[in-house]
Amino acid sequence: MKNYFHTPLSALVLACFLGSFCSFSNAQTKPAVNDNSQPPYLCTYRWGQGGCIKGYYDNYETWLNRSSIWAEDFQPTETWDNIRGGSWQTGTWQAWVKAKSGRRLVLSVVLLPGGWDGSGPKKGIGAGVPVSLEEGAKGTYNEHFKALGEELVKRGLENTILRLGWEFNGGWYTFRAVGKQQAFIEYWRQIVTTMRAVPGQKFVFNWNPTAGWVQFPADQAYPGDEFVDEIGVDLYDQSWAPDTYPIPADADEQEIQRRRQKAWDTWIYNKNQFGLGFWVEFAKKHNKPLTIPEWGVCNRDDGRGGGDNVFFIEQMHKFITDPNNNVAWHCYFDVNAGDGHHQLISDKDNNNQTEFPKAAEAFKRLFGLPEKK
Repeated sequence: MKNYFHTPLSALVLACFLGSFCSFSNAQTKPAVNDNSQPPYLCTYRWGQGGCIKGYYDNYETWLNRSSIWAEDFQPTETWDNIRGGSWQTGTWQAWVKAKSGRRLVLSVVLLPGGWDGSGPKKGIGAGVPVSLEEGAKGTYNEHFKALGEELVKRGLENTILRLGWEFNGGWYTFRAVGKQQAFIEYWRQIVTTMRAVPGQKFVFNWNPTAGWVQFPADQAYPGDEFVDEIGVDLYDQSWAPDTYPIPADADEQEIQRRRQKAWDTWIYNKNQFGLGFWVEFAKKHNKPLTIPEWGVCNRDDGRGGGDNVFFIEQMHKFITDPNNNVAWHCYFDVNAGDGHHQLISDKDNNNQTEFPKAAEAFKRLFGLPEKK
């Protein structure tokens, strides 16, 4: 396996963590100089529209001493009305984006509303009518995406980055593409063609699987270069590779760092397992920029996360800022979600203290800007 820490460099890096004469961390102390004026742009997810109202995104800019950041949000999955662009959501982002230069919205767009079984929305437009990728491939739902495009343009969000049907290679969304790859492809093309026809639009269409094999090899559902602007991949510091995570409770620091290194090498980066290494090559092959629309350290109930892992933050910073990887932007998923905790910043309004103080310090050091004296 070829990656950034292939032998003998991997041995050197591991030695740094085990208290040898060198210090990998010290090599990473130089703060970023990019204040979101050029790639790779920094984005965050902080509970979307609700977090925006509470000031969580503004707090993130302050925490990192940045003039601006990008914001990510998700459409609710229940109805076609939401997919068409609810004013309660688009209006909030209209105000936030316009309040400061350099801000931009990344919107995760639902392809099929309603329950996981495809029974369709229970209220609003099309209530009680089953939904499917196959119907989308016929153009049945194009009107909804035309309406979404018009709503975004009307709100001054014409340059929004759209994650259409994100993580489609997983099994957890109604629009999952397993066994329906060709229908997903045709549906994607219908949506992109429809939204590009909206006057005034400057949308960017981000094709965004999750890392790993999951339900099927994600490249089987690639819609074609004509219909894709960016390649995205979601990943977290979690691993199912043997001898990585869970980390035993009695593990000493040497063992902890060995397992974290192995998780990166064999699971997170491994190009043979659809890790970062694979997606770098895939994006280059298709002449598209690479993006990371979701990433973060991780605590999970099953122990499959790496915990307060400074090494993971440093590796991600190294990867993101390496020009050879052509990363256009990345989004840190700064929340404690139901399936995993990732939050670095501590929210003062609810006394939510981070579970990752060491990783938080490393992230701020590497992705933040020095405070003005």
